[in-house]
Amino acid sequence: MINSIKRMLFACLLASVPAIIWSFSTGPVPNRTGAAVDGGITCTACHRINALAPEGGATPNMDPRGSLRIEASPYRPGVKQTIRVVLSHPTARRWGFQLTARLVSDETKPAGKFTAGESMRIVCGGGAPEGNCGTNVEFVDHTQPITFAGQADSAGWSIEWTPPATESGEVIFYAAGNAANNNNNNQGDFIYTTSTRIAAQAPCNLSTTPAITVIRNGASFLNSGFALNTMISLGGSGFQVPGTSKAVAATDIVANKFPAELSCVGVEIDGKPAPIAYVDASQINVQVPTTTALGDVAARVILNPGTPNEKRSAPFTLKLESSGPALFRFLPTPCIAAIFPSTGGLAADPALVPNSTKPRVGDIVTIFATGLGVSEPVYLAGEITPLTATPKARDQVVVEFNGATMNAADVLYIGLTPGSITGLWQINLRIPTTATPGRDNSVILKMGSLSSQAGVVLPIGL
Repeated sequence: MINSIKRMLFACLLASVPAIIWSFSTGPVPNRTGAAVDGGITCTACHRINALAPEGGATPNMDPRGSLRIEASPYRPGVKQTIRVVLSHPTARRWGFQLTARLVSDETKPAGKFTAGESMRIVCGGGAPEGNCGTNVEFVDHTQPITFAGQADSAGWSIEWTPPATESGEVIFYAAGNAANNNNNNQGDFIYTTSTRIAAQAPCNLSTTPAITVIRNGASFLNSGFALNTMISLGGSGFQVPGTSKAVAATDIVANKFPAELSCVGVEIDGKPAPIAYVDASQINVQVPTTTALGDVAARVILNPGTPNEKRSAPFTLKLESSGPALFRFLPTPCIAAIFPSTGGLAADPALVPNSTKPRVGDIVTIFATGLGVSEPVYLAGEITPLTATPKARDQVVVEFNGATMNAADVLYIGLTPGSITGLWQINLRIPTTATPGRDNSVILKMGSLSSQAGVVLPIGL
């Protein structure tokens, strides 16, 4: 009996191959990514949609309900990075993939080397033995344990890839994915193919030794209030060529994580890499790593990390605590950064924040903070909180409105912000009856003996 459930993207040679061949469960043979240079072959020859089903057919990418994507950032020659393959389909319940990397200048040639992760394998073009491709092209794919039987909606695989040792122009990745229905045969499976190109990073040759002169909380801008997972801002000199800057873009986010290196700059806190969101010549915005020790720890800026011309700043000491609550505001005003969650409209004083509206008693608003410590369940620094997740604050957070503790019934949610970096917290609250209409009302967050900064307000309308 054909056992596509145990193999997913298995070898698709001939529809008439005897059934014993279909029991092979170690993954597909090479050349199944749909790359034109390999003949454009995919596994639709044997994984197919049941012709009696309404959708019919067996064409790759035929069903727009599903998708396949490759997440990869520009490469540094010889420096290992993680490539992410993500496959989705609303009806699939088992998953498989195959990935290859080629030089755009000659797609018959491999681009770098894959490292087989747990339950992955590397197969070779040209008849070379599995896992020892030499100069032949490589294909990395799943084996049975990572086909995620029964898992709904989507699946993803993280693959380690070492680029060519020297700058080799653009690299193109080809991938195929099988969104299968887990029905113990090869019928009703959707095949997807995709490709993406990446270029080499510009050589890292920053020449000035960096210096940290101050570290501030990323919301309060005070030089205190540092905790695990807090967004912080490093000030100093020599971080970039003057006049240049770089903010994280979508292409910098791989495996749903912010990078630990941006524009040839890295930051270590207590010896651990810190996720970076922004860098210019005098400022770097990072998130404190989740597993950092509490107490006095050292922060360092590292230019050209991992290269012979690496340059490190002198250590700068900051004190880490389990929490350090701080509220974001609409700069340069004292208004707390707040929105109406039902519409996304800004909740502030329109005289200070254009296109905003003052909330009124009984309205529900969302305010934003950092430094509330670790979530439950735990999401690590640099990760992006899933859109469907609602991780709460692990430790107690008290909200004071005009100096009075808010009733629990008016504090609707204190947790991470879905779709954002894990250093951004949101508090959904109902404007209490104790608010003073027509005036600025103070809001303070308290965690044990620590409080968010004074002087930030929520203007309340009449």
